Amino acid sequence: MTKIPALTFGRAFFVLVLVGITIAVAVVLNSSGLPAGNGAGTGTLTGNVSIGPLCPVEPCIVPYDRTVAAYAARPITISTPAGTVVASVIADPETGYTVVLKPGTYVVDIPHKGIGGSRELPTTVTIRRDETVRLDISIDTGSR
Repeated sequence: MTKIPALTFGRAFFVLVLVGITIAVAVVLNSSGLPAGNGAGTGTLTGNVSIGPLCPVEPCIVPYDRTVAAYAARPITISTPAGTVVASVIADPETGYTVVLKPGTYVVDIPHKGIGGSRELPTTVTIRRDETVRLDISIDTGSR
């Protein structure tokens, strides 16, 4: 009959630590990484947004209210990597947008419907405390 060596305290402790590390690594790898927006303080995401063309032929003269409506139809959403929306902002045609966020990693996007879109989006940004991240966005309406 073969004897199984008894587990000593040192071996048992080592096995428990190894199991704990394995579980922690599995949780991190199966999640979207560390959760966004859980840092202390705040940072800023800002940028300009250009949308066009707003008419199919040049010269293009569009009333200001129609320009504002084009921006309102394309809100910028800021989400966690897991998909939870933490902010939505409508850019101003002249001043762009600014959002104050907790430090973390975020996905910036616009609605994807119809023709047109943005080559820059979706994109991932990292916000750090007391820092400003600039993300200028160009949206092609697909109008030709």
